[in-house]
Amino acid sequence: MEPPALSLIIPLYNERPNLPELIRQCASVLDATGYSWEIILVDDGSNDGSREYLQEAQETEPRLKVMRHPEKRGKTAAYRTGFRAVQSAYLFTIDADLQENPNALAAMLRILQSGEADMVIGWRKRRHDPLLKVGASRLFNAGLRLLFGLSLHDVNCGFRGMRREVANALLPWLERDFHRYLPVIARQLGYRVAELEVEHRPRQHGRSRYGLERYGRALADLWTLIRRLRAARQK
Repeated sequence: MEPPALSLIIPLYNERPNLPELIRQCASVLDATGYSWEIILVDDGSNDGSREYLQEAQETEPRLKVMRHPEKRGKTAAYRTGFRAVQSAYLFTIDADLQENPNALAAMLRILQSGEADMVIGWRKRRHDPLLKVGASRLFNAGLRLLFGLSLHDVNCGFRGMRREVANALLPWLERDFHRYLPVIARQLGYRVAELEVEHRPRQHGRSRYGLERYGRALADLWTLIRRLRAARQK
């Protein structure tokens, strides 16, 4: 059997109420591309019934590939698991909370296929999140633009597309909480990174796990990342 042309990786933790609509919307968008596809759902140790639901869904839709961590390991580890399972030429990631409209996937694919960019990230220009969360994210992104000379507005958006070559190059960097820096790393490795405005929607089910303490960890990870990038350039 030939590998699918497209892979969509979805890390998730305790998102049971979102899963039926998430799978429906993503499958519809992928079907509309006309290419063969798979959805890789990485359950990061959920305990809310997500595991059971995904097992049932996989039985009725063979293009779903369900992978599970026995305990919560974090989003970067979920990406690592998903990236290792991909065999397609193009892969995408999206969060399971359904806040990013997956309809932009087709436009991302066109940009990648045109050769215009090696990675495309979503830009949540009009966000439906608490003001504190939006303000902290904008400040964080402004700092990254200044530090790395980026022209990107929303580096930590979870909705992204990339060529498989980029994903393979990023695999060694999937440690700590480096998932939020993947566009920065890709750019530093010499890949072209573009952005595309995506529709951002209010969360319908569950709750955000946002907290200001995450930005403390993000800054610690950023310092580690800078040192790693500096060491890599010196080799």
